[in-house]
Amino acid sequence: MNPLIRFALGNPRAVTVLVLTVALGGMVALRSIPMDILPVYNSPSVQVLTFYGGMSATNVEADITSRMERGTGQAAGTRLQESKSMVGVSVVRNYFTDESDPGSSLTQVMSLSTLQIPYLPPGTMPPVILPYDPTSTTPVGIVALDSRTQSEATLFDTGRYQVRSQIMASRGANAPVVFGGKLRTILAMLDRQKLQAHGLSPTDVMDALDRSNIFLPAGSAKIGGIDYALDSNSMYEVVKRMGEIPIRSDARGVIFLSAVAKTEDTAIIQTNIVRVDGRRQVYIPVYRQQGSSTLGVVNNLRDNLPDMKERLTTPDVNLKLVMDQSVYVSSAIESLAEEGMLGALLCSLVILVFLGEWRMTVIAVLTVPVAVLGALAALHGAGQTINVMTLAGLALAIGPLVDSAIVCLENTHRHLGLGAKPKIAAYLGASEVAMPAFAATLCTLLVLAPLTLIPGLGAFL
Repeated sequence: MNPLIRFALGNPRAVTVLVLTVALGGMVALRSIPMDILPVYNSPSVQVLTFYGGMSATNVEADITSRMERGTGQAAGTRLQESKSMVGVSVVRNYFTDESDPGSSLTQVMSLSTLQIPYLPPGTMPPVILPYDPTSTTPVGIVALDSRTQSEATLFDTGRYQVRSQIMASRGANAPVVFGGKLRTILAMLDRQKLQAHGLSPTDVMDALDRSNIFLPAGSAKIGGIDYALDSNSMYEVVKRMGEIPIRSDARGVIFLSAVAKTEDTAIIQTNIVRVDGRRQVYIPVYRQQGSSTLGVVNNLRDNLPDMKERLTTPDVNLKLVMDQSVYVSSAIESLAEEGMLGALLCSLVILVFLGEWRMTVIAVLTVPVAVLGALAALHGAGQTINVMTLAGLALAIGPLVDSAIVCLENTHRHLGLGAKPKIAAYLGASEVAMPAFAATLCTLLVLAPLTLIPGLGAFL
């Protein structure tokens, strides 16, 4: 340790430049490092979502979830698998070992889930495969669509087709679903007695709808020197005209849809209701993408809301941020920062009282911001964030740091009292306690090192 002390005392300008460089790097990192409640979860995890509208949870578990578990569980590096079966939805999550490559894990799960598609029940939607971050399952904010004149169906369509795409254009934001409102649908309300009178079944009506309401690519036709694009769109644009669909044609005549059913432009059964200020409205939960900052996502979203409202084609629709998760993030960060500053202030008072030297107090206090700024620069370089875990670690590390500074300064102060010159007193004061201080710090690190061997999420935290 002595050569390092001699170098520091013999090159004060180099040491000053080094300290200023560390402080400047920390201040730059402080302006750009993401802030969140929890650190970024870097362990590879992949989520497989499979949908079959209306299927019971029991059948989903037996016919979809179990197949997806067996198929995707063959991916190399899988250490844990969990699943959930709900009405119409299968959720399978695959957790991989820390050394697994996230891109390779996602590709493997995607390929293995695709192989299971032929064995799924007919009508099952293709599986959706996405990276999974357990620290971002709570929405960072909720955007509510509020209107006094528009219907729930209109609000749902506005949120689904306009607001969601604008939210996802905001950096780091994701908006997968819309809650509340009514989902528009075109229904043919069958009359059972009329069907029986004409000798028809619901299957006959469904087959006729499939045959008559179609869209087929027809290509183009070249006539002379002009190319014509052929339009073969036979889908109905007016609901009432659907009554002209022929159900059956025989010697007795043609039976049209209007003879056995009534077509309506309506909505499917509403399964969730959202109220904003006592009125039925719509809201969109906003999640952060993996690696994004909660504060950054919410701040960008709040700044973009006025522009998003201006671009809506539906009149009289207001966008409100009714839930803001960043408030708790900011509160937690501010609380830890205040506790850290309070601890540094109390340490300064203790040093001043016991040493009675204001210069010694200033030197000891200066070690705190320099060390913290250096730690922030290292966190930023390692791809970490400012969060409750890292701030708590910094707050705890200030104690041993100030302890070492006090011991070194007190020993230097003792040599000054014995008549040594300042440079000699600094050398003797530091060199005599360097090895004990180093050993004490090393013991602290060794005591905490086994925590990194905890498996799973505990080691990550």
